[in-house]
Amino acid sequence: MIHIKVPATSANVGAGFDSLGLAVTLYNELHIDEYDGILVRPLDDVPVPMGENNLIVRSIKALYEHCGRPFKGVLVEQRSPIPLSRGLGSSSACIVGGLRGANKLLGEPRGIPGRIAFATDIEG
Repeated sequence: MIHIKVPATSANVGAGFDSLGLAVTLYNELHIDEYDGILVRPLDDVPVPMGENNLIVRSIKALYEHCGRPFKGVLVEQRSPIPLSRGLGSSSACIVGGLRGANKLLGEPRGIPGRIAFATDIEG
């Protein structure tokens, strides 16, 4: 099982608007492993999507498909203290965490620049 921590972020720093950013001390923590099916287990009281519509699961599945590896499923245990819709990058933390976990499970086929480009495509 792979353990990943991804910090919350803010990209709206004063006069820098979206060109300056910072990481803050809130972290999504993920435990990810290959699994036959999809199982999402929250490790806190934060409600999260439990199936294929979970953003972490979607990110993992997208990288598997991009790398030509069949996606059979995944186990995701997640602690998600980054608040939703508050400008702290909750969706980005899910995408980055999912891609990092998938990349490790796949044997590291994508470097950081490739994962950044892929995350940008997912985030839109």
